[in-house]
Amino acid sequence: MNLYKNKTVLITGASYGIGESFANRLDSLGANLILTARSEDKLNALCSKMNNAIAIPGDLSDKKFHNELYQTVNKKGLKVDILINNAGFGYSGFFLDSTIDNYEEMLNVNIHAVMNLTHLFLPDMIKNKAVGVINISSLASFHPVPYFGIYAATKAFVTSFTISLYDEYKETGLKFLAVCPGYTKTNFNKRAHMKETHIAGYVMSSESVVEQSLKAFLKGKYILVNGAINRFAKFLLGALPRFISLKIYKKVIIKGMEKKTW
Repeated sequence: MNLYKNKTVLITGASYGIGESFANRLDSLGANLILTARSEDKLNALCSKMNNAIAIPGDLSDKKFHNELYQTVNKKGLKVDILINNAGFGYSGFFLDSTIDNYEEMLNVNIHAVMNLTHLFLPDMIKNKAVGVINISSLASFHPVPYFGIYAATKAFVTSFTISLYDEYKETGLKFLAVCPGYTKTNFNKRAHMKETHIAGYVMSSESVVEQSLKAFLKGKYILVNGAINRFAKFLLGALPRFISLKIYKKVIIKGMEKKTW
């Protein structure tokens, strides 16, 4: 069963990584795509390779763009069947090592864009009997992560928010899925000031994350931890005393950080 054929899918953060992989896979499944990201050039290049895709460039760290995106989609006469809130980023290091402006930017993208876009599009999606929402969270959403504290907290919001929506709106027939990948081969590390290494000794491709996510969404699951090793890590860290899990996370993050002294 191809749930995605002829469906209109809005993907945020579509110009690289998991977002780009979602675009490529959904295009191959016959979906109609609305792609948004900051880089207009990258979006246009990606759309040129697609069968049916349009680009709406913009910066999700600017809250004004959230409503502008919704209005632009409506003006084009498009009805979103699937919303994929993929855009997100993080910083590694001590809390005081970054600025409040940087953290506000992260909150706007990782939390406010997810919340606002869902709030804007969901009424129409319910009315039009659409398919649902996929929110990209993280394995880091399940536990506090030293040196990644703000990022992990934003993803904890995404996971909790998605599960709540799943329960609140299950009678509408809409699907809600929180995707929680571990370390994935994207350029996330570059912005997070992390080394381009397999931090925890295990890495997934963005294509694998997408393939698993689309299958889980089709089955109506509300949460997905990508990969057997990541699922085991989630279970183990949850079972261990908090002080031990914090030590493990601390060791893993410090190993990957570009800057270790302040």
